[in-house]
Amino acid sequence: MLDTLSQNRPRVHRGWWVLLIAFSTIYMSSPGQSHSIGVFRADMIESIEILDTDYMLAYMFATIFSGLAIPLVGPYVDKYGARIFLPATSICLVLTCIFMSHVQHITSLYVGLSLLRIFGQGLMCLLGAWLVGEWFEQRRGFAMGLIGIGGALSVATVPLANAWLIEADGWQQTWLTHAWVLGILFIVPPFLLVRNHPETESLFPDCQFTPLPKTAEQETEYSPHITRDNWERREAIRNSTFWKLVFCWASTSLVGTGIVIYQKKIFQQVGVPDNQPYYILALQACVAIGTCLAAGHLTTRVQARYLMATAMFLLSGSMLILLTMTQPWMAVVVAVLLGTQGGIIRTVGSVVWVNYYGRKNQGAISGAALSLAVIGSALGPLPLAMSSDFLGSTTPALITFFILPLLAGLLVLTARPPKRTIVDTQR
Repeated sequence: MLDTLSQNRPRVHRGWWVLLIAFSTIYMSSPGQSHSIGVFRADMIESIEILDTDYMLAYMFATIFSGLAIPLVGPYVDKYGARIFLPATSICLVLTCIFMSHVQHITSLYVGLSLLRIFGQGLMCLLGAWLVGEWFEQRRGFAMGLIGIGGALSVATVPLANAWLIEADGWQQTWLTHAWVLGILFIVPPFLLVRNHPETESLFPDCQFTPLPKTAEQETEYSPHITRDNWERREAIRNSTFWKLVFCWASTSLVGTGIVIYQKKIFQQVGVPDNQPYYILALQACVAIGTCLAAGHLTTRVQARYLMATAMFLLSGSMLILLTMTQPWMAVVVAVLLGTQGGIIRTVGSVVWVNYYGRKNQGAISGAALSLAVIGSALGPLPLAMSSDFLGSTTPALITFFILPLLAGLLVLTARPPKRTIVDTQR
């Protein structure tokens, strides 16, 4: 009997295919991510003939609109799953890239950026994390670390590719190139390879063909907290730990987005050559790749609050260097600190929601958290734009960027793993 079952098993557990798609989903979200959009900024501003602040206001509106829309979609992701949502989202992102190639005035810029942020930064990232949350449990941190590498690779490669393509063919053709790549590579494969839950395939989480033996949970100060309870979204948002974690995520989005979009201008002020900022961003991403794996390993050994606080203090420290640096080589130190911070937050910030609040409603809960992080990213570039346009320097905005993550890090140290007091009758 066991021999027969072994013969009927697929040679490769579907969980590995799902992990590959989740990894690719994070990478393919790049058209809607700040590090990609930021490269188009200068050329689109010149072409549309608007102010830098006008562009950032459009970006802010689009990102806030996206942040408000994501919580409405999260429960439907829980209900219908990623197998339907992922190809549909890819099609929508393809059409949005085509639309962006035809933007000629401020109104169409508002529409195009809104759609980019909803489908790229919003839904694609939500779906990638959702898949890992469903298909991995004890190895969830490791899996989140791997898909975080997809985001880091995107940061390392896409801005450089965008800069090269825009210089060679113009910004309109570069948007069309994004549409072609997404349309060819990422509509059919997700539908063929993704299944929503391992149980429907007679499989088990963590790429297991048989259930892992159950062991007594060790409740110690430093043990990981992976709940078997299924919190409702309304319960989670009444929990103080939820808001402390969200503050970290939103602070990272706000500061990180502002720096990514304005890094060229900031680094030029200390003598970094025009063609170097994107290479500095690539270095930051390479550091993040190694940190993602390390952070994934640490999520099974260290409480999330300590890892999140470390990320916040690294972000604050990098802002302090940006404020005080006088030599171009110091940009490398900033890149290393931001890369380390990004790897930690990309991994821990994605896995903590399903670890703390359960699988059943993870789309709704992580969607609510992601929406607030997205709104944070909307606010990031505007202070730098206004500081630059009206005060003649980015320094006032950078001072705020130094204080905000410092406060978030101190606050998250008080965020203990939540304990649910309502009995789940459906377990």
